[in-house]
Amino acid sequence: MPKSEATEPHGLSGFFNGNPLLHPELPYRTWGQSAMPVPYQLRNGDLATATLLFCLLILAYVVNQTRHQLAQQTHDFFIAPKERVGLFAVETSFENQARLLVILQLCLMCGLLALAYFMQRTDIPPYQTPPELLLAAYVGCFVAYFTAKRILSAFINWIFFPKSQQKLWNDSNSYLISVESILIFPLTVFSIYLDISAEKILLFFLFILISVKILLAYKALKIFFQKIYGLFHLFAYLCTLELMPMLILWKALGLITDNLIVKY
Repeated sequence: MPKSEATEPHGLSGFFNGNPLLHPELPYRTWGQSAMPVPYQLRNGDLATATLLFCLLILAYVVNQTRHQLAQQTHDFFIAPKERVGLFAVETSFENQARLLVILQLCLMCGLLALAYFMQRTDIPPYQTPPELLLAAYVGCFVAYFTAKRILSAFINWIFFPKSQQKLWNDSNSYLISVESILIFPLTVFSIYLDISAEKILLFFLFILISVKILLAYKALKIFFQKIYGLFHLFAYLCTLELMPMLILWKALGLITDNLIVKY
């Protein structure tokens, strides 16, 4: 058998035999370039934009309707707190609705911040875990957090403090929640539409949170614990109503993220 026929692969001695374009000695190579799937980004989807627009409408509506009360409460929070003042001091139907709207807006923005943070810190498979499901789970977790903290705070204050102090505390807490929602809104916008790392998102959020909690501790000290030995009671009070719920919330957010990623 000739040498050329012996070296030909099986099946090539027919129609393509002798074709100058046929080179069976060369390795097979596909045309084109391999690509990696693009991960989901919040800035490119309608979910974050629609949620932020809804939060902006809530914030503009509440601030526009309660701007005078908010300015008065800001002055009286630091200068001369009285029992009659407060952003929601007069329990009208509108102000009760405004309080709920502020909490809803804060839950939505915190849910978006949690989604932006965990999408950077966790290896979420592209197009596998629905971001809508993650956002709904995070927002539901924050709603449960604020609801449980409200119930626990009302129960403890009902046992240990008179109604006048409870009223002052509720007004101050509502005011600080409003301030927190105003401060967190630009952070949420920057975290989604700018290239901010997860570490910076957490750092800025902790700065806002710690600042609000310092003001909350200051107000609790003036309302509930005016004696020098009240510092110990203040520490126990804040650990029970602020620190422990936040630690449980952080653990719950991590468990939700891990379970949803594994399931989907």
